Amino acid sequence: MPELPEVETIRRALDVHLSGCKLERVLVRENRLRWPVDEGKMECLAGCRILAVTRRAKYLLFNLKDYRLIIHLGMSGRLLYLNSEQPFEKHDHVLFYFEDGSELRFRDPRRFGMVDVFPTTALRTYPRLIHLGLEPLASSTRAVALFNRARKLKRPIKNLLMDATFIVGVGNIYASEALFHARIHPQTPAGCLSEQHWRTLLRQVRRVLRKAIEKGGTTLNDFVNSNGETGYFQLSLAVYGREGEPCERCQSKIRRIVQVGRSSFFCPECQSH
Repeated sequence: MPELPEVETIRRALDVHLSGCKLERVLVRENRLRWPVDEGKMECLAGCRILAVTRRAKYLLFNLKDYRLIIHLGMSGRLLYLNSEQPFEKHDHVLFYFEDGSELRFRDPRRFGMVDVFPTTALRTYPRLIHLGLEPLASSTRAVALFNRARKLKRPIKNLLMDATFIVGVGNIYASEALFHARIHPQTPAGCLSEQHWRTLLRQVRRVLRKAIEKGGTTLNDFVNSNGETGYFQLSLAVYGREGEPCERCQSKIRRIVQVGRSSFFCPECQSH
């Protein structure tokens, strides 16, 4: 599943191409996604101009004057920007045609994605957004806030980092990487971390995410960006997927454990806390 860096990479590319473009029409070829696409609601987009493409967690938000078009890529969704006519592919489910002749295609073989529209006035009450946690890259997110929210929790820190109601978009790969660089064991109870630990961890979460964004995301399974280019952050992973290999700091063997059904990779020497 695309994580925050992948979605942010796509957002930046689309914002360059689509900001200022006017939508001419929307074609729904298949509405049976995870949540059915309401074709009638899509009609309100005709004639609207995209002001900017933004992001909340792993949701892409296309800002129009009176509406927000919201898209989630799900497990295998792709957004492809095309400036010339091309034949439909089987899983091109929703197509957005622009006045300048370009188009945006939502392609989703597994159909776990989402495409919806809601009024701009409902931004604070839209059900998919209201329970989301803090944005790790936002300047308004402070380590002390994370410390205060987690100080009584017994949950392992790795599990908490992957909880989108606490902090959004970190995901399994980036949680393992950030914990390694912060020298924190993935099974450490979140409430045992000091405020200083949280300052270090938040700094490392941001560093790992920004590095991934710079490199275009992590290529696993189906991810491609809007230009069809794969990301390549996997070339720089310190612990994830490296079970049995030497730690880059101390040469101890990287270990793997399973937490809530997901693999966690760590160095038993560097991450003893």
